[in-house]
Formats: sequence, C-alpha cells, structure tokens
Amino acid sequence: MVLVYCDSCKKEIHKPAQGVNYISVVGLDVCIPCRDDLIRQTAKEMHKRDSYQLKAYHAAYEQTLRRMCK
Repeated sequence: MVLVYCDSCKKEIHKPAQGVNYISVVGLDVCIPCRDDLIRQTAKEMHKRDSYQLKAYHAAYEQTLRRMCK
C-alpha cells in the first residue's frame, strides 16, 4: 500500500490516484483542495500584472506552490 501526503496541508491522501485526488507538480504532491487554492492564489497574483504572459504565469504558479509547501 502506498502512502501519499499532501506537501501543502500535510494530510494523508486516502486511496491515492494521481489526477483523481492528487496531482504531482515539480516533484511535490498536492491534494485537490490545495490545488484549487493554488490556482486561486496564482490567479490573484496574475490579476495584479498588466499583461498576461504564459512564462509569467508559470513562474507565479511555481512560486506560489513553493510558498504553500514550506
């Protein structure tokens, strides 16, 4: 049996199935509620900027993810 813990909230993910109840991003496992929070926080960060650039979005996404998973 494989145990997977969310790197953000530190809770165990029961019956882990990648893409169903957790995702792996940049080597970090994140549960779906934390992923939703990650997307929400990244969107808020991107709304502060003048123009949308995919490279800036990826940078903000990774920065927010690293901040959440300390």
